[in-house]
Amino acid sequence: MQLLRARIKNFRSLRDVSIEFEAHTALIGGNGAGKSSILKALEKFYSTSKALDQDDYFGRDITLPVEIELTFGELSAIEQETFESRVRNGTLTVSRVFDGTASSGRYYGSTLQNPDFLAIRALGGATEKRASYKALKEGNAAYAELPSVTNAGQIEVCLQEWELAHPDSLALLRDDGQFFGFQNAGRGALQRHTSFVFVPAVREASLDAADGKSSAIGRLLEIVVRSAILQRKDVQKFQEEVTARYRALVAPANMPELGELANRLTGDLKSLYRDAAVGLTWRDVADIAVPLPAADVSLSDEGFGGPVDRQGHGLQRAFVFTLLQHLAKTSHQTSATEAEANATEEAAQATPPAAPSLILAIEEPELYQHPTKQRHLANVLRGLSTGSLPGATGPTQIIFGSHSPMFVAMERANEVRLARRSKSADSKFKHAHLTSLSLANVAARLEKANNKAPGTWTAATLTPRLHILGTELSEGFFANGVVLVEGRSDRSALQACARLLGLDFHAAGIAILPVEGKLNLDRPYAVFTELEIPTFLVWDCDLNKKEAAANPALLHLADAHANYDEPLSTRIAKSYAYFEDTLETTLVLELGKELHQQCLTEACEPFGLTPSKETHKIPEVMHRVLACAKDKGTSSSTLEALVNAIWLHLAPDETQL
Repeated sequence: MQLLRARIKNFRSLRDVSIEFEAHTALIGGNGAGKSSILKALEKFYSTSKALDQDDYFGRDITLPVEIELTFGELSAIEQETFESRVRNGTLTVSRVFDGTASSGRYYGSTLQNPDFLAIRALGGATEKRASYKALKEGNAAYAELPSVTNAGQIEVCLQEWELAHPDSLALLRDDGQFFGFQNAGRGALQRHTSFVFVPAVREASLDAADGKSSAIGRLLEIVVRSAILQRKDVQKFQEEVTARYRALVAPANMPELGELANRLTGDLKSLYRDAAVGLTWRDVADIAVPLPAADVSLSDEGFGGPVDRQGHGLQRAFVFTLLQHLAKTSHQTSATEAEANATEEAAQATPPAAPSLILAIEEPELYQHPTKQRHLANVLRGLSTGSLPGATGPTQIIFGSHSPMFVAMERANEVRLARRSKSADSKFKHAHLTSLSLANVAARLEKANNKAPGTWTAATLTPRLHILGTELSEGFFANGVVLVEGRSDRSALQACARLLGLDFHAAGIAILPVEGKLNLDRPYAVFTELEIPTFLVWDCDLNKKEAAANPALLHLADAHANYDEPLSTRIAKSYAYFEDTLETTLVLELGKELHQQCLTEACEPFGLTPSKETHKIPEVMHRVLACAKDKGTSSSTLEALVNAIWLHLAPDETQL
């Protein structure tokens, strides 16, 4: 089974959030946006704890019940049979509610019920229940066929029979809380099919590595090593010999002290009760447990080993990932083996139970990792989620919150869940909301902009066209605003002009991203805007002589109601701009060819560079060119207007010039 979606209500900043999960899901967003709250909510669903802290409630309002509802899909035949009454359309929905009452933390399944019967089922008293049942039967013609009852115990049977006969009147509603979940009588039912491992941003690897009953390594040693040792015949024989020798030592014939004490006590007791007596006998001696030595854990890197807490934080964290993942899978393998050993011969011939689907949730997997290690770890997590990693026993569902572009990619934008905080209409506290996209919707937008027939482009055909885009574009997922330009010279010009105007794009969280060509502008623009990331689009029309077919498509994407001027001229709009020819030719034209060449030569001289178009791609050179021109009383009014338009669109809350 795989986690498909969650709905979380009143947990921390998650007032009412719904989120869809993929096999590999990336939660991104600024600090405090709610990424960790989602992971902690999932952890709380799987936790055995029934209580919440006051800080876990939205706005610290403990009167608001916290509800965590998970929906699972891709159920195996065994899972569908196990949860048969609560499976609908191949999915299983389970809720956990924390409301501060005696039943807080209870699990609820979802079943098809008649909503009009809820009030009757909610009543506890027999008299009230019968009265409510009678009122419904006599007051609503739709239920006139309900049979009369003589006691409250018959009511539920009558309601269920009516529901079976009227399936069209039923809705998927929460059951009475008798769902067999983690804390109920059948506590292991869910746990046999789904398990959850959470790796927080801060976790002491040295504690996990200490050989104790509650530590990860201690539990692993108990499951894998100690249990295996105790199954060895030579160890069992040793245990039997030790137990037999000890039993012989404490036999009454060898230890008369117990009988002597009984005689003395009997003598004293007879002084009070003449016919009384005291008897003392040894209890049967249990098998003596064979004590196994404790283990010390050391980590080595490039041949240098030592205690876990003396290693680098990156290696420590990687060790924690390995421990928790291995522990989750090994725990099931052991329980399955024990079940097989106790099974009858007929059951043993059946198909062995599959491992529970493992959900690995990680806060900031990039933490303490060198950039190259981040990229490698991202590939490892991808291998886990696809089941393609060598040694993996099956796919592991991966959910993580990250601030690193290494862990997301344009071609997998459908895996991104962008968290933000918004003002509440009826509360002084901000609440989190999530944005995601469908690649099918992106393909449809591009299809329409390019005037293609419906169905020409699909999510499947779009993915490889996203794959060829540069990895640098991933930075846009984390930006407050994005400026998409054709090439590096465009970015250098915008950065240089903004610097000269005193506008700090970096401080405002604005990323200027070159896409290496006009034909690559449309896809990232559609992706970012689908995720509601403010985006400013800049392109060159090249006098309609170069890649002219892309021009109308880009304008349609940026503004579906706009048209190009006749004759063609440069335009700077609210969220986009295009140049009649190119940004570079406009800059040279407005500075003057001679002045531009003079300033470019002066700007290149300190760096030992030969003035050329390539030097336009260097931000420091471009800044010196514009500063030189300004000192001589000249500037590019179009470039300055463009920078101010970008600032106004992407940083409206910042100080305006």
